[in-house]
Formats: sequence, C-alpha cells, structure tokens
Amino acid sequence: MNTKSKKKNKYFYRRIFALIFLLLVIFFIIKFIRGRTFSDYKTVFPTLTTYEDDFKTKIFNIYNEKVYYSEGDGVAVFNASEGQKVPVGYEVCYLNLMEDVSSYKDQLSKIKAAIDLKNGIEPEDNTSDFKINKGIQEIIRDKNYASIYNDIDSLNLENKVTYSASELKEYMDLSEAELKEKQNELENIIEKYNVSYKAEFSGIVSYKIDGAEKKFDIKKLDKIDYNYLKQDFGFSRSEMNSQVKKDEALFKIIDNFDWKLAATVDNISKIKNYNIGDTVRIELDDSKTIYGTIEKINKTGNRAVIIVDLDRYIEDMYSSRVHEGKIVLERTKVYEIPKSTLTERDKVTGVFVQEIKGLVRFVPVEIVSEKPESIFINRGNKQSIIQIGEKTYKTVTVNDAVVINPRTVDESRILN
Repeated sequence: MNTKSKKKNKYFYRRIFALIFLLLVIFFIIKFIRGRTFSDYKTVFPTLTTYEDDFKTKIFNIYNEKVYYSEGDGVAVFNASEGQKVPVGYEVCYLNLMEDVSSYKDQLSKIKAAIDLKNGIEPEDNTSDFKINKGIQEIIRDKNYASIYNDIDSLNLENKVTYSASELKEYMDLSEAELKEKQNELENIIEKYNVSYKAEFSGIVSYKIDGAEKKFDIKKLDKIDYNYLKQDFGFSRSEMNSQVKKDEALFKIIDNFDWKLAATVDNISKIKNYNIGDTVRIELDDSKTIYGTIEKINKTGNRAVIIVDLDRYIEDMYSSRVHEGKIVLERTKVYEIPKSTLTERDKVTGVFVQEIKGLVRFVPVEIVSEKPESIFINRGNKQSIIQIGEKTYKTVTVNDAVVINPRTVDESRILN
C-alpha cells in the first residue's frame, strides 16, 4: 500500500510541475508576442471651435441732450421727422399760441404800405393772399384747428393789401423813422404769440421723451453707479403732439457726437483686467455689436458700472434708454477635447498623442475653460507654441490623435 501511495503522489507532483512549466512557456510566448506588436488606443482628434467668456449686463444711454417745452397752449407745426439730423439754428418747431393778433397784423400791413408809398412803391393787387391771411386769423379766433395746417403753410407775412388813401392817412402823416419804430413794435408783439424753436446745437431730433433726461446728465457721470441704476426711474413715453399745453415737452435734440452708456457689472472680479482707456465689446440682445472706450469704472462694493464712451451707433440705440446685452471679455479660437484625455507628468498637465507602433508622446496643454465633459485648450501661436509659467512647449495640433484614456498607456510605450 505504501508503494502504491508513493507512486500516486509522485505522479501527481509530476503533473503539477508539468502544468507550471506549460504556464511559464505560455507566459513567455505572450510576452514575446506583445513585445513584437503594439496596442491600438482609442483616440480622438481635437475639434476647432470658438470660446467666449462673457456676462450679462443692463445698458443705459447717456446723452448730451436738451428738451424743448411749449411756452403756452397752442398748435405746434414740426419741421423735422423723428431721427432726422439737423444743424445748429435749424427751426425744428413753430408754435402758434392761438391768440387773435389780426388787429396787430392789420396795423402792420398798413404801416408797411405807408412806408412803400413814401418810397415811391405802388401797391400791388394781392386780394387773394389777403383772404388767406384773413382766413387763418378767423380759424385761430374760432379755434377751428382741423383746417389750420394747410393755411399756415400758405401764410406769407410779406403779402401786401391795397389800401385807400383814407385808410393810410394817419400813417402817412408820420415820418418814415416813426413808421419803422411802430413796425418793430408790432412785429415784436406778433412774435410773442408765434414762437420759433431752433436747435441750439447740431444733433438728432427725437419726439420720444422718456422723462429721465435730467437723471442721465452727461456732466455728472460720477453719480451713475450700480445702486443709482437699480432705482425705478419711472420712464414715461411722450410722442409728437400737434395740439399742446403750456410746459408740455415738444421735442429734444440729442448730440450725436457726444454720448456714452453705463453698463452694470454684478461681480467686479469679471472686469479685473479692465482699465480706463481699454476697448470693450458689447453685444445687445438684438444681435447688434458695439465697441467703445472705458472712460470710468464706478465701483460699489463687489459691483460696478462701466461708463463707456462711443462715437457711433447712436442711430441704432437712441430711441430706447435701456437695453439688455452682454459684455464679451474674450472670444478666441480654441481646441475642444474630452476631459478624460488629461493626464499629468512632472507637474505639467497634458495629453498623450499616439505615434507609430503603439508609442505615445506626452504633449502639454493650457486649459482655457472647462465644461462637464470636455475642456477648451489654447491653440498656441502659428507654430502651436504655448507658454506655461516661464517655459514654452509645443502643444497639440488639429491633426494629433489624442488618447482618450491615458490609463491604458503602458509606461514603456511613452517616448518622453
């Protein structure tokens, strides 16, 4: 029994040793084969895209503007359309205060006729024009506003009426100097009831008056801070009106060469790199893009207001005081790659780029921004060179196959 047991044990151990030997042979064969082949890593090519860093803002227009008000109740005749550019001295509005000045005009007409006679000028037959003037006077006296506009356009204060000698007798006895003095007096009286409104500076005519013109004084930019712009300004909306009351706003002139805007900043850290004199890019919600120069930064705790000086775009923005938009801090071309591709070597962040025969190369990258599943990296200059700290590196290009999972790379397959 002992002999049989020993034979069985000996046979068992031989089989164990044979199995171990076979496993070792298989291991070395696999090792040899793996040494002669290379791994096929899962890779992805960088995607060229546009990265934008921006933040929402509320924009308030600030003008050099003047509002003109009615000096009394009357009918206004406007000579400029909404948004029209006018030079200094242009008569934007003519206001008739609806007073009956027919008697003054009759006297003025007789005085002019007397002056002409003294200078040897014979009177002309202008009875039709006289009827027009008389008709306008009656319309004003009767307050028949519906038909006044065409007649006012036809009015000519220089029209002369033929008077008989008896009608001019009291004036013919006066000297020409005395007649001239009376003429000036009457013209001054008539002008008090016919007010002309002329532009005091060149600019844009607008009838859209919001009632906040004095609250956005271009000469008081220091007071326009974040808290100031958060108040309720109670914006009104006044439009063109021909029949007006005393002290009613008629129109305003906006200087189109001198205007600014105030843009709110909810977090001052967003503009930490901005300085006075820098150019700022603003995109309005209607897709309009404007550029201006930072004139002031009014800080209020962790918030701020940027005062931006502009020299154009006013035609597109003047009709509304407030706009919604965003300030674009940066917009640049970058590469987008999966976040899983990132790895680190010698305290430098980078990715593995696949080379031939299963070899890979470590390439440093500079992260611009991150998303949940991907990252934006700097493309570098034309030679794909980036700077990290004080050192420069060649980064990835659009043609590099980036390894998606760096953990699948064996250390022996890394070239650098």
